[in-house]
Amino acid sequence: MTGSYFPQFSEEWKSLCERASNDLSTVASNSSQRCRVALNTRDPARFVSCFVVLSLQDVDLFLFNPSWAAAEASQAQAVAKPSWVISDDSVRQFRESADSSNAETKGLRVMIPTGGTSGVVKFAMHDWSTLSAAAYGLQMHFGCELISSHCVLPLYHVSGFMQMIRTILTRGCVYFGESTNFEDVSQSMERGEEGARFLSLVPTQLERLLRSELNMSLLHKYDAIFVGGGPAPARLLERCRDAGVPLAPTYGMTETAAQVATQKPSDFLKGEPGQGRALPHTQIEILDMDSEEMADAKQVGRIRLRGTSLFHGYFGEPASQLEYFDTSDLGQLDESGKLSVFGRSDQIIISGGEKIHPREVEEAIEKTSLVEDVAVLGVDDPEWGQKVVAAYVPKGDFVTESGLKSSLEGHLSSFKIPKSWKALETLPRNEAGKLDRKALQQLVS
Repeated sequence: MTGSYFPQFSEEWKSLCERASNDLSTVASNSSQRCRVALNTRDPARFVSCFVVLSLQDVDLFLFNPSWAAAEASQAQAVAKPSWVISDDSVRQFRESADSSNAETKGLRVMIPTGGTSGVVKFAMHDWSTLSAAAYGLQMHFGCELISSHCVLPLYHVSGFMQMIRTILTRGCVYFGESTNFEDVSQSMERGEEGARFLSLVPTQLERLLRSELNMSLLHKYDAIFVGGGPAPARLLERCRDAGVPLAPTYGMTETAAQVATQKPSDFLKGEPGQGRALPHTQIEILDMDSEEMADAKQVGRIRLRGTSLFHGYFGEPASQLEYFDTSDLGQLDESGKLSVFGRSDQIIISGGEKIHPREVEEAIEKTSLVEDVAVLGVDDPEWGQKVVAAYVPKGDFVTESGLKSSLEGHLSSFKIPKSWKALETLPRNEAGKLDRKALQQLVS
């Protein structure tokens, strides 16, 4: 594999790969045993060069998050039990023996972490079959030959990792950067690349980029800007539509190797809601909330996924190709098969016997234009069973609880209006922009 896939590293690519090969020369050298390796680096050059060296070996590669707290890191090590740990500047042996229990398994398996915000770190098992299905599905969805990406998401997260995989499999290019150097990287990509150009952002990153007129103009240079990591605020989507920014709201998860449904920018700019159609490699079904029966068209229910990018189970469980995967997400399909996602079924609040979808309340609060960020959750209450609580970042000192409540009157039923409000400087989110509900629950309880 040449350094042309990674233009920022092209001049040093040979030395990067030589260093990685030397560092990893003793890893997986015993062909009778299958080795477990943890890749624990935030440096893109180190990550991609080590991945390339290991990509064709019989290895179980675990992606570790260098930002994990001590408890999470210890938990991940206890699950993975890696023989070797690759860091920014070293490769060290973590355990004496390799794993002989899966000696018959051949080729690379990638273990992508998930569930950290729930307090339980798990690893979804993928291999080249599931990763390539996801990459080629996106390629077909957009009808492009080369996929080139501007990656500002961490490579140990599925949304960042898959940008590298798509580039490798479609022979495109990937540029790595952060929000602080967005202008420089974006302009470098524009000068040097052919084919479809994509950018993946979480809503928080998008909102920050829109503050700069130069960045706003650069966003128009991309063929599609994927926005995931949680529902984007309605006001943010409307701002992008008004400005003609080619957003592509998307839905996916670690267990599906990222995207399974993506709205095309042309549909977004026409004002269509939701996350668009399923990608060619995926089937999306909506189940009735209280049974395993299929829901009627336009009925909100639990999302079930089928497809060739489904993971092979969680590490530590028997590996298999799953027929389907039942998510905890709530969704709706319209008559044409376009998906809208409404949050998680396990986050439904039941207050005074009434079911309340947090996302519905969040959207109503966002439309008041009085908050920068908001999250709604249920807190145990002796009178109501659960009471609706809104944690929010106010736009200014003029924003009051009474003002927020009065702005919702006539837009929400009275039982849906939060009974408690908590003003915060920021809401707890992880590096992928997802709300850390466990941390938030502790803040508001």
